[in-house]
Amino acid sequence: MAKAKSGSVVKKGLKFFLYGEQGTWKSSFALGMAKMKSELGKPLRVLYIDCETGSVDNYLEDLESEGIDLNNILLVYTTSYTEVEEWATKAMYNEDLYIEDEDGNEVVALDADGNPFRADVIVVDGITVISDNVKFAAIGVSEKRARLKAKAQEKNATEQAVAEATAGLEFKDHDKIKMKGKNLLRSLITGTDKYVVVTSREKTKKVMQKVGDKMELVEVGKVPDTWDGAEYEFFTVLRNFEDEDGTIKSQIMRKDRTRVFEQNEIIDNPTPLYWQSVIDGNRGKQSNVVRESLESSVEKDEEVIAKGFSKVEESSEKQEVDKQPETVSEYRDAIDKQIKALSDPKKKALLPKVKKSGLPVDFNKIEDIEQLQKFYTLVTE
Repeated sequence: MAKAKSGSVVKKGLKFFLYGEQGTWKSSFALGMAKMKSELGKPLRVLYIDCETGSVDNYLEDLESEGIDLNNILLVYTTSYTEVEEWATKAMYNEDLYIEDEDGNEVVALDADGNPFRADVIVVDGITVISDNVKFAAIGVSEKRARLKAKAQEKNATEQAVAEATAGLEFKDHDKIKMKGKNLLRSLITGTDKYVVVTSREKTKKVMQKVGDKMELVEVGKVPDTWDGAEYEFFTVLRNFEDEDGTIKSQIMRKDRTRVFEQNEIIDNPTPLYWQSVIDGNRGKQSNVVRESLESSVEKDEEVIAKGFSKVEESSEKQEVDKQPETVSEYRDAIDKQIKALSDPKKKALLPKVKKSGLPVDFNKIEDIEQLQKFYTLVTE
C-alpha cells in the first residue's frame, strides 16, 4: 500500500555516500559518526560493517584516546552481500545482535551503558567488494547454466567444458545484479530513520568520443566503483580526494539534501561533525520510514504489467490462429521462437516433458512433421 500522510515536519536523515581513492579518509569519516551525539545528547552507537576486513582497526586506538567508548562501536567483518543484508536488516529492526565472547559462546552485544546494542548508525564500508562478489557469484551461476544447457543439448564433455568456460553474464543478469544492490541501498535510505554511511572505491569513467578522425576512449571523470547509479539513492554524496598539497578534502557531488553545504562545495578536513546540527534539529520531530522494500514494490508492478501482457498475448493469439506452421522448417522456427519467449522456470520444466514424451531433445534434428507438431504443442501449451 502507498503511504500517505498530512504535511508535517519530519526528521532529516543523514544518509552519506562517500567515494574516493584509497587513503582519502573514507573509513575515518565513517568512524567519525561515533564522535557525534544523538538528538538527546547521547553518543551515537555505530554498527560498522567492514567489507574490507580490517580497514578501520588502526583508527580505533585514536578514537579511544579522544574519549570515545569503543563499546558503542560494533564491528562486523564480512565480504558477503547476504551477510551485509542480514546485519543491516537486524539493525534496522532493532533486533538483538549476537557476538562471540572470549569463550566462544554467542552472547547478545551490549552498548557502553550495558544495554542490548541498538545501532543509531549503520555503516557499510567498502561496498565495492560486495558488488564485485555479487558479480562473481552471478558469473558462477551463468557457468552452471551454460553447462546444464549444453548437457540438455546432449553435447559431449569437451563441448560442455567449452560452453561453461565461455559463459558470460547476460543482459538480464546485469539488470538483476544492479537491482539487487539498489534494493539493499534503498532499504537503508527509506526503510529506516537510522543514520547511514556507505563508502566505495572510485574508478575512472571513460566514454567513446571522436578525436580527430578516430573514435577513442576518453576519460571524463571519476565515479563510484560499484553498482551503476548507486549514489543517486543517497541524501549527501561526497567524493574525497587529495589535493596538490597532499591535503585530504571532500567535494559535495550533485547534492546535499540536508542543505548544510552547497553543490560542488569543497570541504577541508572532511568529518561528519559538520552535520551535527542536522541531528540536533531532529529533536521532537516525527520519523518518516517506508518499510516496503523495492522487491515487494516490483512484485506489485509485475502483477499489473503481467495482466496487461496477458491481454496483449490473448489478442495476438486470436490474430495468429490461422498462422500455424506447415513445413519442417516453419515448425523448427516456430519452436525456437516459442522456447526463447519462455520464462526460465518454464524452460527448465520443458526438458522433462520432452523426454517423457519420447521426443528427441534437439528439435532441429527432428525430420518427422508429426513429431515436430507434438514438440510444438509441448512448448505452446
